[in-house]
Amino acid sequence: MESTDPRTNRLARQKLVLWLTCTALVVGAVLLLVLPVPLPWPPRIGLAALDLIAAATLWLVGRQHFNRNS
Repeated sequence: MESTDPRTNRLARQKLVLWLTCTALVVGAVLLLVLPVPLPWPPRIGLAALDLIAAATLWLVGRQHFNRNS
């Protein structure tokens, strides 16, 4: 019988959520710049940059967290 470690399942789920969140932030930033939104360009660029910075920060913190636990 195959035994699964609950910690391994939890880490895999956390990595998946981290990947999905970072991907959603990057896709949101790109869509904000590409799609016609009734916002002037400077706020659109600022919001897209903020999304990209949040995605990069989240990815970096998650990478450090998962490398520490490995």
